[in-house]
Amino acid sequence: MDRKLVAVLAVSSLAYSLMVAGVFYLAGTIRLPFFWAVYGFQAILGLICVMVLDPDLMRERIRPGGKDQDPTTPPLLTLLYVLRYATAALDVGKFHISTIPTAVQVIAFLLMVAGWAGLIWSMKVNYFFSSAIRLQADRGQKVISSGPYAYIRHPGYAFATVVFICECLALGSWLALIPTLPMVLILIKRTFMEEQMLDSDLEGYADYKKKVRYRWIPRIW
Repeated sequence: MDRKLVAVLAVSSLAYSLMVAGVFYLAGTIRLPFFWAVYGFQAILGLICVMVLDPDLMRERIRPGGKDQDPTTPPLLTLLYVLRYATAALDVGKFHISTIPTAVQVIAFLLMVAGWAGLIWSMKVNYFFSSAIRLQADRGQKVISSGPYAYIRHPGYAFATVVFICECLALGSWLALIPTLPMVLILIKRTFMEEQMLDSDLEGYADYKKKVRYRWIPRIW
């Protein structure tokens, strides 16, 4: 792993740590076991990604090459991502508005873990899992039809949606679902944008669509 990537990952880790500290500050308490569970799991997840994912893919996800056809979405998703945590902190820690049974939080946490496992699986299988909507001719992009892509065409977006929703429930906040809804709508929009690009510009994608008919959910959509 080159020094630039290590430096970027170190900065990202510091930013994440500051965000978590900010969440507990907004909550006004550190006695939030499910918050610790979610953030602790994500810290471990970061190490797993570094260990199992291709360094070139990580570079592409952090700083995509070429022109992104949807450049405003990544910063908007980041803003909504942080807003979800802030909402959950104020809801659960300070104002105590939401009431979610512990059993539901546990189930949501397990589903969140499964969603992250699906995301890592998708990234491991798909070397072209960029954070940008762009045709990666510079990286020799081709159709990926193995792993989860044998069942749905956009498993990354599908698993991310599971993570976004279940994370809010695991934290114990119904209100955090409010900024989550536009995140899901954005992923749906990006699904259509990406499909249009791949269908017109990536060799073999039209045939792949005939074999794998569903975008997110088998036999539904």
